Amino acid sequence: MQITTLIPAYKTKYMVELMTGLVTQTHRSVRVIVSDDSPNGEFGDILRSDAMKLARDRLPIEIHRGPRTGAYQNMLHLLQLWDAGTELVHLMLDDDVIYPDFYAAHAQMHRSGGLSCSISARWTANERGQPIEGMPIPVGVQSSASRVLALDATAMFSTTVPLCQNWFGEFSNCVMNRKSAELLFKPEFGGVSYAGLWDLGLFLAASLQAPVAYYQDRLGAFRTGGQGHSADLNGKFMKAAHLGYAALAVGGRRQGVLGDAHARQCYEGIAGALQQRYATQEDMQPFGQILSRMADEVPGAEDELLPVWHAYLAHHHLI
Repeated sequence: MQITTLIPAYKTKYMVELMTGLVTQTHRSVRVIVSDDSPNGEFGDILRSDAMKLARDRLPIEIHRGPRTGAYQNMLHLLQLWDAGTELVHLMLDDDVIYPDFYAAHAQMHRSGGLSCSISARWTANERGQPIEGMPIPVGVQSSASRVLALDATAMFSTTVPLCQNWFGEFSNCVMNRKSAELLFKPEFGGVSYAGLWDLGLFLAASLQAPVAYYQDRLGAFRTGGQGHSADLNGKFMKAAHLGYAALAVGGRRQGVLGDAHARQCYEGIAGALQQRYATQEDMQPFGQILSRMADEVPGAEDELLPVWHAYLAHHHLI
């Protein structure tokens, strides 16, 4: 099966490791589309330089100027450039690592048919890309004798949303089919936006279409460091990531794939986290109050949340 790699490029620091991961694949991409969102086009300049000639010779690389309106908009730009031209597509973030059999394993999973997307386990790596720890995999998954599990929407929602934990990872360890990739253009379900948790939201939304394949082998690594949005606890992205779990819970209940008890568990967890981390911050105080009422099942509390949540996303240009 043919795979296109989409790279929303910004950081140049890890370019050698990024290209090495693609060059060494046992199942190569038929297209590698780079959307250069670096401030002065330095990513593209380095990729065109003599130092990167080997990668250009071995990979079908296309370099395009990015929209420079944010990371998610750059992903959408890449999807438009791809134009559903292959059966499968992979969003490869510029600071992550994939191992040589990544595409071969994902293509094999999709050959079975009937999947929305495939996700493989990953390591957490240090700044040098060396694995240092694994993801917190649910016991029921980790103890399975199967290397590949087909997870339905109920399994996907119940193992992530109640505990406010994304054990799947992010876009770099997921390969989507054409239909699931379209979901990126409208990040919502049940009338609720999940902006701020775009990766987990996409995985859950895809599971509403068809099962998600999960591969137990760790075929890549997520690099820790101080440059990402997660490093700024008080930034709009981390705040939206906290609130996004409540949005996923509301949407999941509306879709009939998350029970009331699991939803309450999520609301209680996020309300507690907001109290601990953002109690004195004016923009977060209304959410803490509303989520506490939702956890207590106060009538109408859910209806209070959505306009405030969507207003927050609009104000911070996240939708």
